[in-house]
Amino acid sequence: MSTPPAATEPSQYRVTFFFGPEPVEHRPDLLRCVFNVKKRSWKGGIQVSLDIAMKHVEEARRAIGFSTWVEHQLHKICQEERAELTRRADELFIQSVCTCALNLALHGGIEQHNQVIDAARFTDELRQIMTEQPEQVMERIRLELDLEESPDR
Repeated sequence: MSTPPAATEPSQYRVTFFFGPEPVEHRPDLLRCVFNVKKRSWKGGIQVSLDIAMKHVEEARRAIGFSTWVEHQLHKICQEERAELTRRADELFIQSVCTCALNLALHGGIEQHNQVIDAARFTDELRQIMTEQPEQVMERIRLELDLEESPDR
């Protein structure tokens, strides 16, 4: 049995988003985002998949007020572009929540092998982020979609 890795600073890792969210095979209630992760001391990188339950995504959306935020951000956009931007914002939201969960996993330290992490391991921590620091999720979306900064956020 291997010993758990020591707590690590996430800055020791280089993380690149690979793909997702995509449905998990044989699990329609889960979505998966995949990241390439390389730690400075490792010779090579690994793939880390984050699985998140749709119910947790919906809970995070409600906690942040995501639908209202998107509507507010996109109200000046023409109807044709709005539907596509709303779809893309939804994808980015899931990616951003998965990124938060990955950062929590990296903080605890991970071993150097491809792995799947169930985001449910971090349910309480993710709830706290959604409540206390929603900008960790929303800012990534705003920057990716090149949206104006909200005066209330």
